[in-house]
Amino acid sequence: MFTWTDGEPMIRETRDEEWDRLWAQSDAWERASSNQIELLSEEGDHSWDLIQHAGKIAEEDPAASFQLYLEAVDGGSAWSMEKVGWHYWTGTGVAADPDMALKYYHRAIGAGSWMATLYYARLLAELGHYDACESTLNDGVASGFIPAYFWLGWSRYTRSKTSLARRQVRPLMEHAAEEGHPMAKLFLARWMARGYFGFHNIPRGWVSVVRLAASSAAAERSTAPA
Repeated sequence: MFTWTDGEPMIRETRDEEWDRLWAQSDAWERASSNQIELLSEEGDHSWDLIQHAGKIAEEDPAASFQLYLEAVDGGSAWSMEKVGWHYWTGTGVAADPDMALKYYHRAIGAGSWMATLYYARLLAELGHYDACESTLNDGVASGFIPAYFWLGWSRYTRSKTSLARRQVRPLMEHAAEEGHPMAKLFLARWMARGYFGFHNIPRGWVSVVRLAASSAAAERSTAPA
């Protein structure tokens, strides 16, 4: 996580695979903090069978997996609506189509999926629809959905990576971090370590970065196959 340049400690740019791991861990935390388990428990037997089968063949045959999720959507599966949205967003097993992705994410939101609100908002931001993104995430914040605090702060910060932007989004990030959001904790620690919140916070930031890196690595080892 660290390197030395001309005798000065600097935060090294984390390798792409490390960032992928960190974001994946954060996504898993967000799912655990949402109503995904509740939604799955409400699935009918046929939809549940389709979802399980789709998950098993997702890597080897993403196109067939996509079709199974579509079939489950016809039965009203909120989980599958979100998955179909992801397939259209990423172009996995089907041609990428952002408009169709938004359509299915919106349907999933209407069916009660909190995770779909995050993906819907992120895709809106990616397409430049910032007002709609903010509105969606503000709804999540108003409902106390912790991941929405992080993504609202993150979406605002990425549009203007300035000192003012960091100060403005800090309360959102701090609330998410206090509730355990992994990426909120990481970015606050990095900002502190770089002196963005005052020189007096630099040591605290470095300690936090080291602890978070160790915690993330330990979490990966604990879930790795034996």
